[in-house]
Amino acid sequence: MSDETLRNIVSSRKPPTLAAHVTQELRDAIIQGELKPGEPLLLGELAKRLDVSVMPVREALKRLESEGLVEQPPQKEARVARLSLEDLDDTYAARMLLEPRVIRRSAQKFTDADYQRLSAILERYEIAYEAGDEAEGRRLHKAFHFGMYQVGGSVWLLRLISTLWDNSERYRRLSLTQRGTVHDRRQEHAGVLDACRANNPDQAAKLLQAHLQRTATLVFERSKSLLEQA
Repeated sequence: MSDETLRNIVSSRKPPTLAAHVTQELRDAIIQGELKPGEPLLLGELAKRLDVSVMPVREALKRLESEGLVEQPPQKEARVARLSLEDLDDTYAARMLLEPRVIRRSAQKFTDADYQRLSAILERYEIAYEAGDEAEGRRLHKAFHFGMYQVGGSVWLLRLISTLWDNSERYRRLSLTQRGTVHDRRQEHAGVLDACRANNPDQAAKLLQAHLQRTATLVFERSKSLLEQA
């Protein structure tokens, strides 16, 4: 990973504290594949590249270890967490337990204003992928899902889902051809959104579960061959 690439990633967003800033940028670099699975994360090297002291980098790596994105083997340098089919299966299994539960709460509280706001995000999401802007598409994809989930007000569940989402994005990025599946996903997203608008929690949960299962199956099938070749 080049110094210029990492500095470009760092320049994008500014969380409240330096440690939070470094954490977010390293998180993004891992999710985007700029930092590869198994790649050593040397404190001094990262601090130099990010133009910060070692302290916020150390704090960031501890936080990312707690999120499962970084591994800290005994008596060794930290490294980017490796990918595995077991990890992928566990990640989606947990998401399929939590996200339908959250969408049920959201569907009970959904308003027309929520629907209009999220419809606009969904439209921008499709436009971004049709234009080939996958980075913006991924951002809008997360904004759409979490925009729906936040209506329910499940703060702790959202924290858990966010961590699982970030880990699953590593596999999605590795395995899915985004532009080839965006139309099907848009129909699935629209179905969940319509069920929320109708304040139908059972239908919203059912459609979201099917959407997650379909995505998990696609990601697993494509990741399997890639990971077996690695």
